[in-house]
Amino acid sequence: MSEKLLIIFGTGQQSDIISFYINKLSKKIYAYCVDEKFYKKDTFRNTKIITTKDLIKKYKPRNTKLHIAISYKQLNKLRYEKYNYFKKKGYSFESVIFNSNLNQGDVRIGENVVVLDSYIQPFSKIGNNTFIWSGTILGHHSKIGNNCWISSGCTIGGNCKVNDFSFLGLNSTIGHFVNIGSKSFVGSSSHVTKTLPSKSVVIQNDSRKISFDPEKFLEINKFK
Repeated sequence: MSEKLLIIFGTGQQSDIISFYINKLSKKIYAYCVDEKFYKKDTFRNTKIITTKDLIKKYKPRNTKLHIAISYKQLNKLRYEKYNYFKKKGYSFESVIFNSNLNQGDVRIGENVVVLDSYIQPFSKIGNNTFIWSGTILGHHSKIGNNCWISSGCTIGGNCKVNDFSFLGLNSTIGHFVNIGSKSFVGSSSHVTKTLPSKSVVIQNDSRKISFDPEKFLEINKFK
């Protein structure tokens, strides 16, 4: 059986970054894909662009593998919607693992995951459709849920759990045995030492919580 064609969904900055690492891993990108309303040009990074409609019609799941390269907009909701849409259509997904440390421990990784050059300790778990930037430390026996976004330089202690759809900002620190509730936002350089309920927003030190909707909080970002 021949190798499946790799198609990247998205042509923004996130796709640019993913393409860089895929090339470093000596993998070939067959095409990029966008929804019909975003189809403005026919190439990206000197590779053809196809529409979602064309992908479904011409590229069957048995011959095709996808990677959803979308940022954390709407607290990872948009990336999840595209991932879930194609998953229901029967497609499989390529994870982008640019990290030699993963060979040193028993680490379980889901699909459509990105793990850049970080230190992932043994017996940790990373859920589906989660992105881990470079410089992160993920402690032993800790679990990152599905559809999470872990920014550069985060430190997550041992036996922690970061639940689905959560966002950890640059250089944030999560102490040992801490549970971060789903759909939570932890801002840059925040230090969390206490368990947080779902939909928490922490932008000050030592787990001080403010009243704010984390999904609306991320609307201020300009990341494409």
